[in-house]
Amino acid sequence: MKNKAIDSYIDEFRIYLHQLDEKEQADVIEFYREYMIDADLQSSDKIINELGTPKHLARKVLADYSIKMSEENYQNINNGQITSNERASRNLKMIGLVILALMASPVAIMIAIVLIPLILTFFGMIVFMILLFLFLVAMSVVGGIGAIFIGLSVIFQSFWTTIFYVGIGLLILGVDFFLIPIVIALVKWCFSVVVIFFRWLGKKLLYGRKTPMKGDKTNA
Repeated sequence: MKNKAIDSYIDEFRIYLHQLDEKEQADVIEFYREYMIDADLQSSDKIINELGTPKHLARKVLADYSIKMSEENYQNINNGQITSNERASRNLKMIGLVILALMASPVAIMIAIVLIPLILTFFGMIVFMILLFLFLVAMSVVGGIGAIFIGLSVIFQSFWTTIFYVGIGLLILGVDFFLIPIVIALVKWCFSVVVIFFRWLGKKLLYGRKTPMKGDKTNA
């Protein structure tokens, strides 16, 4: 039986699900349509009281979808053939969707108010440390190359002075090239920790509230 309140809610809900493919959209919409019918949510007020606004519900659904994709390491996208940069971009998007889902819940807004500044501070510190490291590396590379040129410039005057400066220059460059991959790996590790944290936070948010989620065991 048709219900204008349900149809109106679903129509608006569908608009915010454009990031999902057609099949996933259809599955999600069918799930919530059946849920509203089974729960006898016959008015807009009852639907919103149970599920939140269409926009808020869509944020939670998209966050849930993004978390699952992240946990599967995006293996279902192009048969898992995606670049590291694309994977990182999708994980950043997942973090953003989880934050939006947090903001969709009045209870979770207080968590977000505390959490978001901490996360921004953390990212700010990482960016600052990366920029500082790049600056120091650039300066040391210039210094190392300069030391080599100084050493070569006096090769006919003092062989041992040349050996000393060239050795210092090569040592500096060697340390730089040794540290760069270590720092890159450390940054990637920090980012992976943040991703795992937001996956955990998102699941606590999505499955710890009364809003039913597609795939939730309690609503299967």
